[in-house]
Amino acid sequence: MAKEITAEFKTLLTKEEYDRIYEKVKDHPGNLQTNYYFDTKRFTLKATDAVLRVKHRETYTLTLERKKGYNFIRIDEEITEDEFKDLVENGNICSEKIAQEVNDIIKGQKIINFMNLATYRISVPYNKGKLSLDRCEYVNTVDYELEYEVANRNTGKLEFIQIIKENNIAYKKSQVKLKRAYDALRKVL
Repeated sequence: MAKEITAEFKTLLTKEEYDRIYEKVKDHPGNLQTNYYFDTKRFTLKATDAVLRVKHRETYTLTLERKKGYNFIRIDEEITEDEFKDLVENGNICSEKIAQEVNDIIKGQKIINFMNLATYRISVPYNKGKLSLDRCEYVNTVDYELEYEVANRNTGKLEFIQIIKENNIAYKKSQVKLKRAYDALRKVL
C-alpha cells in the first residue's frame, strides 16, 4: 500500500492541441484504464472532497484520494478481481485502511458504483515530475487534458507554465475528471 502527497497542474486541451502534443509523445507507451467511481447515494464522499475509485488496467487498484489544502493524500492498494466484484455488488471495501478512512466519512451508509470513466493516457517523465496526456470518455462525452504531477508545488507550477508556453497551449481551467463526468451526467438525467 502506498501513501503519497503530490501537487497536480492541469489544463484542458482542444482537439488540435491534443493532436500536437500526441505527435510528440506517441512513441511512449500508453494505456487505457477505466475508473469505476464509488460514493453513497447522497454523494457524501464528494461533499467532503474525497474520491473512492477502482482503476482497472491489467490489474485493479483501489484508491482513496482526499484533498488536504492544496495537496492530495492518496492511498492505493492492489485488489483482486473478486474483491472488485464484491465492492461493485455489495459495497464491501476489502482494504482495512481505506475502509476505515471511508467509514469515518460516510458513517455506515452503503457504497455504490455510480460512474465509469475511460481514459487513454500517455505519461512521460519531465524534469522532476510526470507529464500525462489524456483522452477521456464518459457519458457520451470526449475531452482532452494535459496534467503535470510533482512533489514540489512551487517548482511544479513554474515547470507547468513553461510546458504550456513551449507547446503554444491556451490555458483552460480543468476541473477534475470526476467533476466533468458529474456535470455530463447531470445533463443527461
